[in-house]
Amino acid sequence: MLGPLIAIAAAAAAAPAAAADLPGIWEGTVGNLPVRACFVRREWSRFGAYYYMSQRRLIALDAEEGADNAYREGGGDGAERPRWLIEQAGPDTLSARWTGNGRTLPVRLRRVAHVEGEEGPCGSIDFHRPRLEGVRTVAAPASLDGVPYTRLTLSTGDRFEIDVQTFALGGSGEATRRIDAELGRELAGDPPSWFQCIQDSLSYSAFEGSFAERLEPVMITRRWLSVSRHWDGFCGGAHPDSSNSYRLFDLTDGREIDLLDWFNATAVKREHFEGVDEDSKTLEPAFRDVILQGWRSEGEDCDEVIRGAEYWNIGLRRDALVFSPSLPHVIQACWEEFPVPFARLQPFLTEEGGENLRTLQREPAL
Repeated sequence: MLGPLIAIAAAAAAAPAAAADLPGIWEGTVGNLPVRACFVRREWSRFGAYYYMSQRRLIALDAEEGADNAYREGGGDGAERPRWLIEQAGPDTLSARWTGNGRTLPVRLRRVAHVEGEEGPCGSIDFHRPRLEGVRTVAAPASLDGVPYTRLTLSTGDRFEIDVQTFALGGSGEATRRIDAELGRELAGDPPSWFQCIQDSLSYSAFEGSFAERLEPVMITRRWLSVSRHWDGFCGGAHPDSSNSYRLFDLTDGREIDLLDWFNATAVKREHFEGVDEDSKTLEPAFRDVILQGWRSEGEDCDEVIRGAEYWNIGLRRDALVFSPSLPHVIQACWEEFPVPFARLQPFLTEEGGENLRTLQREPAL
């Protein structure tokens, strides 16, 4: 009888210890290389991530199906992927084995923090703080319409899959400072605003978010700054997303202008909904017909989508207003821009909108 009991006891001793204390932030070594790691346990999933302090690029750790203490690097259960097997996770120390490329290395970690809250250990700024060291904004001179400005580009040292490019007008005026602050919002803060994408993704999975945002001036006059914005990326959720839009700023006072407010009730339908601060603004069907005058879609599906789109973005150019529909990701391929000459828009403009366009046309180039 002792033989089977001894075998059972030996098997139990060899099995990985329960990882009830695994969630949190850890520091230590894989082999002899310093690393920082995190683990999350949710009701619906468990995952982790880590990075080598020498490179600071995140490596996902996805839970292995059917193995409570095993994680695969990069996600999935592919046998070729390096594997972490947690042997012990206590209040203060964690030991594991890293296996990959025909090698096995010891993992020895000490706890840095438990971390509570919605973002979880892997989304915590405490986990990522070393990765943010050395991230900076690179400035370069540029000009448009004879007006100099400064192009600002985020440099992450290839640690994050985040690409941000924006610009600043510079100058000492309050209006300019206000506009520059708005254009630089994604780069500002501690942590910076772009880091929210990383946190959102790592709150629910082992993979950090990624996106590219580009803001560029398309027109600078004595009064108006017209800006194009492109965004493309994935910050968690069901699927990636992308968008193209324009923004307009009044250089006299720094306000951002909603060009829909330059149109009267025959063009724009305004509705107020309880609990929402801003009115809903949609284009009337007859006005959409004016915008799409002479347009023919190459595909029947896109024709229906564009002609039925209610929400539109508008951009200001010297010779036209540029209309583009706001479309969900699944039909983003139908997206197009529709420049409309000022003259065609006259019957639909408010008094203020009409005067603004007439003044722009009279204004000499800088």
